[in-house]
Amino acid sequence: MNTKTANLIDSIKNVASTILEKDIALVTGFSERQIEAISKQTLIIKAGIATGEIEDDLITFFLDGLKHMVTNFINTLKGILKVVLEKVWNGIITVLYEAIGIFPV
Repeated sequence: MNTKTANLIDSIKNVASTILEKDIALVTGFSERQIEAISKQTLIIKAGIATGEIEDDLITFFLDGLKHMVTNFINTLKGILKVVLEKVWNGIITVLYEAIGIFPV
């Protein structure tokens, strides 16, 4: 492999890594907060069922709410990750275009 190819590979890796490191930190913080909320809600439901505060006819209601929390969490993560991948794509395209001598529009 020649030096120019190695340098271009390094540039691509660097731009992707920089974007991923920054944005994955944001995703991690968001995920931790959401998982904590889901966990707390789960334990509240468990305690409510154990004490009888949540009666049999309401268990499904609370479990459905828990499912909605998880579904919303996953859908939000998918959206965030889609944006992160788009940033990586844009970064790589910019590096490639600059290597050719064309500046992206």
